[in-house]
Amino acid sequence: MLSPARVPPPRPQLARATRARLVRHAEPRCTLTREAEEAIFACGELLSEGSQALRPGADGCARYFGTSMFSVDLGRVARLLGARSTPTELAALRDAIDGSMRVRLRLMRWARAEAARRVPSHMLGTATVETRMRLTENELHIDIDLEVPLEVLSERSIP
Repeated sequence: MLSPARVPPPRPQLARATRARLVRHAEPRCTLTREAEEAIFACGELLSEGSQALRPGADGCARYFGTSMFSVDLGRVARLLGARSTPTELAALRDAIDGSMRVRLRLMRWARAEAARRVPSHMLGTATVETRMRLTENELHIDIDLEVPLEVLSERSIP
């Protein structure tokens, strides 16, 4: 009696390459995908400048004023994700970034950390932050303006 021939197990098939999406089109507006958000911060460049005010503000406190700019080439982001970089897609990506609270929050946190790095001898109060976005060709520029009251730290106030 012959034993049945052993059939080898099926081999896994090649994975199908898919394009990543830059935005999710959902009503009432499109939203940024997590992959696109990470790619934006991986491809972007940050530039910061700021100074301590020489005169106190209306409340009598010294203030720190800072301006930062985050620039990113959206075509590069699309290429990194293997997505289309048509003008329509890039405009949708810009709108999704403009509406993304996660992107704004990350940039606000970065601007506040930059202020703390620049004035380490002061404790920062509650910051007022304003962000503006503009698209030129394939470049997205986000301006972050920060104003924060300063309090002097003394050796005695540090536990």
